[in-house]
Amino acid sequence: MKHPKALRVFFSYTLMLSLLLLCLTAAGGCSRGDARSSPKSSTQEKKGMFVLKNLEKDVEKLIKEFEKDYLAFQAPPGGTQEGSEGQGGRGEQKGGSQEGGKQKQGSQNVEQQNGRQQQGGSQKQPDWSKYERMVFLIHSHWNEFREEALKKGAGMEMITAFNSKLNEVTQMLTRQDLYGGLLTANDLYDRTVAFGRLFQGGPAMGAKRTLYYTRDAAYRALGNQSQEAAASMSKALQEWEMAKSQLKDATMASKVEFSLKELSEAIEAKDPNLIKMKYQIAEKNIKEAENSIQQK
Repeated sequence: MKHPKALRVFFSYTLMLSLLLLCLTAAGGCSRGDARSSPKSSTQEKKGMFVLKNLEKDVEKLIKEFEKDYLAFQAPPGGTQEGSEGQGGRGEQKGGSQEGGKQKQGSQNVEQQNGRQQQGGSQKQPDWSKYERMVFLIHSHWNEFREEALKKGAGMEMITAFNSKLNEVTQMLTRQDLYGGLLTANDLYDRTVAFGRLFQGGPAMGAKRTLYYTRDAAYRALGNQSQEAAASMSKALQEWEMAKSQLKDATMASKVEFSLKELSEAIEAKDPNLIKMKYQIAEKNIKEAENSIQQK
């Protein structure tokens, strides 16, 4: 027969062993619970990324549509610059800053004529109903994306900045302000790109911001806003200096840099067709670099 003291030691040992097994079982359950919650988190991340990509594509399409109509006025094939006097002269008014709110007072009055004027009887009016459909789609995707952004930690300042810029783009349609619409749509692109930080879109953000400033520089140069164009061109080069480290292909990085410098020279030359061509080449190079970074 065991001694009472030995029995107490035996029962204490058994109790400790049981508690240890209970703790290990509970920890295992927690781990399984975390594993079960991971797919849900991953699904939410994918949904947010999907809606953000759609939003970015919509804004990109809007920019390119504005750009197509604007270039038809400002840098038409053959070098006739009928549009430059009516469309570009507004750039000399005090309008330009990177923020659309600062630019609109300087160019609104003249810009309201953009969609209404017939340039020498050969230019078509922009299809404003088409622009309205495109902007409505952006509003719809923004309505869907906003909650996803808030769930990922977007601050109200970020949300408000995007919403205000989207409203500003919409108001440009009411004014039929082609140049103002182009600049504010590009500003909206910059606001859209900023959300990439929340959804693992950081690596290509440098390339995207380079594109934003490159476009702004080209558009303002064509609008006779020389100082603002030079400032944006300088920022594009600065952004690329930081962004190019994301590229493994040194040749591609150099290609972008040279095209940006050539665009800067074209802006100084103030020839609209030269600006247009050098801008389109720079844009193509930046897009290729962006795709390369995203595929890493």
